[in-house]
Amino acid sequence: MNHHHHHGEAGFKRKVAYLDRPERSEVLSPEELLQKVPMEKTASILDLGAGTGFLTIPAAKLVENTVFALDLDTKMLELIEAKAKKAELTNVKTLEVSMDDIPLEASSVDVVLASLVLHEAGSLLDVLREVSRVVKPGGYFATIEFDTQGTDLKGPPMEIQISANFLKQELAKWGFEVVKNWQLDEGMYVSIAEKK
Repeated sequence: MNHHHHHGEAGFKRKVAYLDRPERSEVLSPEELLQKVPMEKTASILDLGAGTGFLTIPAAKLVENTVFALDLDTKMLELIEAKAKKAELTNVKTLEVSMDDIPLEASSVDVVLASLVLHEAGSLLDVLREVSRVVKPGGYFATIEFDTQGTDLKGPPMEIQISANFLKQELAKWGFEVVKNWQLDEGMYVSIAEKK
């Protein structure tokens, strides 16, 4: 368990407010990101570190198959379940587990999403190994991360930031080829990789 997942009620509310803040959609709306990921209506999706369901809920509206929301925080998952119920979505399934130990079959999902969570991983290698295991060949891994190197923008501490280039190299080790990569505001970037 990562220490930063334990915070009191006030901390939880702050985190939700931060994760659901309107500016976040302005930098990149979830719909915009999902449009860039090649997927059919029949795609199954896994959202790593789903948080408040920023990507889970819009993804579940796009596909008919299951969207798995994975997070270590029970409260976040309860929030996602409430949002799914309110939107009358029956295809959202929550998984209260760590992203380096995904309880899904090999080659069982078409698309894995990871928005601003990879830098929180204890081991990037373990997470990518798991992502590679659960994604079908021809499937995709879409990541939003911070790379504020050479900018005056504030992101997470530099030593835990994952640059687009480093991510590309690491993904290649697990059979992923980056097919799209672009910069967002606030020192963020999006990388979409296809599993060969």
